[in-house]
Amino acid sequence: MDESNPVLTVRPKIADLNFHLYGRSIHPELFDTCVCRYIERENYRIHLNITSDGHLLVFEKDSIVLSEVAASALHPLPSKRQLICCPIESAREEQTSFQDRVHYQCEFQLDIVAPKTFFSIAQQINSSKECEGLIHRFQSSGRMAFGAVSYINIQAFQNHVRLKTFHTFPDSCAIVKSQSEFHLK
Repeated sequence: MDESNPVLTVRPKIADLNFHLYGRSIHPELFDTCVCRYIERENYRIHLNITSDGHLLVFEKDSIVLSEVAASALHPLPSKRQLICCPIESAREEQTSFQDRVHYQCEFQLDIVAPKTFFSIAQQINSSKECEGLIHRFQSSGRMAFGAVSYINIQAFQNHVRLKTFHTFPDSCAIVKSQSEFHLK
């Protein structure tokens, strides 16, 4: 677990969020990175970043580099070798294979919940002391008594990695969840 001190950051509007997959590296310097982690296994490497918008995951297997990004549509991102770009709305699934060596699949969804439900979820997350994975708690924007939370759960095995992300947006009572898997063939 790696947790930084809370940082006052304004999350993007939920309507502006996009999900991207690139067939190339996207440099973390393009983002306001709050916390990061690097995992290396015999067959692959993965760099995980929680950003002020959402996340950046960079998966590397030999010459194959895939970058998954959840960020604001207003965030300046490259268009070169962009494989998926879609707004984060309701639920969606995507999958693709690369050079017959890596299979990628993901599903993501946006949930808008009642304020009472959101408050209950936020209290539960904020009261937890320990977690498996990567977590960042943002300071409150002032509208609510608590700030946003981003969490990445990592399950790294020899020939595949599964990542579950969870991002809260208190001003909209919104939760963005995703699950991504990279399987080596």
